[in-house]
Amino acid sequence: MVSGGRTPAAFLRELGRSPLEWSRIHVTLADERCVVATDAASNLRLVRAAFAGTAAAAALLEIDATRADAAATWSAALQSLPLPFAAVVLGMGDDGHFASLFPGMPGLAAALASDGPIAVVRGLAPVEPKARLSMTLAALLTTDLLALHVTGASKFETLQRAASAGSALEMPVRALLEQNRVPLEIYHAP
Repeated sequence: MVSGGRTPAAFLRELGRSPLEWSRIHVTLADERCVVATDAASNLRLVRAAFAGTAAAAALLEIDATRADAAATWSAALQSLPLPFAAVVLGMGDDGHFASLFPGMPGLAAALASDGPIAVVRGLAPVEPKARLSMTLAALLTTDLLALHVTGASKFETLQRAASAGSALEMPVRALLEQNRVPLEIYHAP
């Protein structure tokens, strides 16, 4: 499972070129913006571009985030994948969000429940496109490897703030840092 956004483009290109047994691998997103897959803001578009021309392209689980039932359809598709996931690689925003679990969004407390359902929920970002889909924390923790990929000085500072006491509702990444189900590996690239 991978994230979109600005941070992972180079990582995704390298992953797509990796000599893995792609016929045995499924790749899905941790979150998606509710836009058509050809929109520049689409995480699916980003991964498609990174995997283009490689065997990894066939491993990508396609989703239509614009459908009214997209969260339920994606949740059902997750149930057909082998669990636990081999790896979940997440990014983090400057506000401390991960996937599309943003501070102050409706339903955040339920989405951050580590013992909640393996599901996709509707998210709400503070910036356009605001409508999002996101895996719940419980879904993200259903993995053998949990990694947080952080780039730049400002995101490193955000991570340091998140490591101090406070509510995960204010900085959702705290839920990742504080959970004890799966060891979290943090990779920082200045």
